[in-house]
Amino acid sequence: MTIQSILEQTPKLAQEWAAQRAERQRRTKADPADYEQLRKLGVPLLAVPVEFGGTWKDISQSARPLCTFLRTLAQGDPSITLASAMHLGVLASWRIPAVPEPYNAGWQKQRKEVFQTVVDGAWWGTIVSEPGSGGDTGLTRSRCVPEGRDSLKYRMSGQKHFGSGSGLTSFMTTRAIPEGETAPDLFFMEVRNQPWDGSTGMKLSAEWQGHGMMSTNSHAFEFKDFPATRVAWPGHQSELMAANSGLGGMSWASVISGVMDAAMDYTRQQLKASRARGSALRAYQQIEWTKAEQEAFLIDRAWEGTLQSLDRGIINRRTILMTKECVAQLAESALGRLCRLSGGTAYTWYSPLGAWLDDVRALGFLRPPWALAYDNLFNMGWAE
Repeated sequence: MTIQSILEQTPKLAQEWAAQRAERQRRTKADPADYEQLRKLGVPLLAVPVEFGGTWKDISQSARPLCTFLRTLAQGDPSITLASAMHLGVLASWRIPAVPEPYNAGWQKQRKEVFQTVVDGAWWGTIVSEPGSGGDTGLTRSRCVPEGRDSLKYRMSGQKHFGSGSGLTSFMTTRAIPEGETAPDLFFMEVRNQPWDGSTGMKLSAEWQGHGMMSTNSHAFEFKDFPATRVAWPGHQSELMAANSGLGGMSWASVISGVMDAAMDYTRQQLKASRARGSALRAYQQIEWTKAEQEAFLIDRAWEGTLQSLDRGIINRRTILMTKECVAQLAESALGRLCRLSGGTAYTWYSPLGAWLDDVRALGFLRPPWALAYDNLFNMGWAE
């Protein structure tokens, strides 16, 4: 499996899903068959280093193919694309090749085990957010207590939500405060084949009922003494999270950029058909379309410009976060314009525009959500 073969097959899959758009946009639950298609395509391996059987090389060689894949696939189904992007992001922590002693031997053992689960067919996800935290993982209140003699085995208790891919993922990363410590650390849990009735410590609190990204299965759970494994480099979650080089923000922006591609193409075809029937666009429609074109242009330029920096190995977290927030604002504005110029049909399910508008709004609420994102942008700007 190569990145080239994955990228070559992605447009066909996106077109297949786009042909089912009317049904897919009404789904409120993820379909396991979609994940199986992505697995056959080799998508889980995009996050696995080549030495472990995957396609990942480094940020300069792998960021663009990964983001291009997400942007292309999102034109078919943004929900499943966004959920799969979580898998591609959380595995970045274990791409750190080595850590300081005395942890390196344990680290090498754990990263090999983690990547082998993916090669064997496992999907990974994340369930980090907690009610009342505002998306700030520093406000995590979940607790973990050690289990037995294994220094990495714990039992976690706490409330979590936004567990994208729930029911389809085999493992999920999370944050919790280890007993006797004050700061949260990174853990992961094996969640496949676990009942959701609380009998084993994992209880469904609320099924996902999103206005947008409706079939991501971003459920909420309450955990009680649930088995969790701590990362083999304890106390260094900030360094582990930094291993993603900000690619999470670009991944999510790529999904929304793909939705914009589909929305612009759909509306363009509708306008062409209207003109062919002899219906002239009113002045207001002409203005809204032209402004939407401008915003779509800026989205594409922001996406491309940031990826060009990553192509050169230049990693600037503020630039990536700025790109994410700009795409979030521009996409919501542009989709609003497309809805307005289309008229009342945008409120119907036989037009995809209304659903897409709710989908692109999701970007502003993804980690970091609006308030935390702007705190970070402001502080990073003055730090520079």
